Amino acid sequence: MGHPYFWASGLVPGLDSVSEIKQTMNTMLFASPVLGFALPDADSLNAELMKASNERRATEPGIAVSNQLGWHSDYDLFTRPEPAFRVLSGHLSAILLHVSRLSMPGFDASLHDIQGQGWININGTGGFNTPHDHSGFHWSGVYYVSVPPAPQGRSGLIEFLDPRGATGMKGLEGGEFFASKFQIRPVAGHTIVFPSYLRHWVYPNQEAEERVSIAFNARIVSRTQAA
Repeated sequence: MGHPYFWASGLVPGLDSVSEIKQTMNTMLFASPVLGFALPDADSLNAELMKASNERRATEPGIAVSNQLGWHSDYDLFTRPEPAFRVLSGHLSAILLHVSRLSMPGFDASLHDIQGQGWININGTGGFNTPHDHSGFHWSGVYYVSVPPAPQGRSGLIEFLDPRGATGMKGLEGGEFFASKFQIRPVAGHTIVFPSYLRHWVYPNQEAEERVSIAFNARIVSRTQAA
């Protein structure tokens, strides 16, 4: 015998509003925020980033991690001397400071350091990234340098997977709170930042144009820990 179901409209006859009920808590427990930022003067910056990224790819073999049929640079974005990488590093550092203050009320730049790493991803036709997370860090993110036009379909989408365990219920239509996955269509010049534990992957690039992004990880440590 299955469990009985009931409709909320028939729970308590005669009481159909919360006008006489006092709410005592509203806590987003175990929430996973995903933040988005648009960089200024992105078109000119992206042109320089494309040039610098292609120069690196021409001389470096790259490494294999989650990337499939794509090129992945070393993790040295924040120490690169090229002007375009230095400008982007400055923007990303400002974003990470902002996110750290939002997520950690006690964050103090004079008492804490942000340790980061970053790398280039270039996915040609068929290139994608398998599901993964970034353990050992607090925040991860990606900046989009070049995104092939794909207004329909899932080409190049980034998809986040629900990290919670007991969420096997049916999702609510039009709602994201109970969704088991969430997709974002990238936009060149934009950055997204998310908790590093949030598992994600990138759909295969189905276009002829290359999809170029620069990803990064960051951890927050106290000056005493860093020492």
